Amino acid sequence: MRTQSLCCCGHEFLADTGILDGMAMQSFRLRPIMRQGTATSVPETWEHYASVEDARDGAKHMYHDDRVLRVMMVIDSVGSFVQWIER
Repeated sequence: MRTQSLCCCGHEFLADTGILDGMAMQSFRLRPIMRQGTATSVPETWEHYASVEDARDGAKHMYHDDRVLRVMMVIDSVGSFVQWIER
């Protein structure tokens, strides 16, 4: 049985798969908001993530850098906002 809820952009989120409904073939990127400097020095900024859960794991690593204040997840191809990932 799949658990569904809506993400902040209104798409159905399949919690057990880590995939947004209708976006199974999309990849995701992480965009950090930095306290100082640019995100180019954070390796997870350049990664493409196959699922929402993979992107959340990448954000967890991103938060090890003290300069990262917040991280947003976006759809890779169009850059559409998906959700904020909190610490």
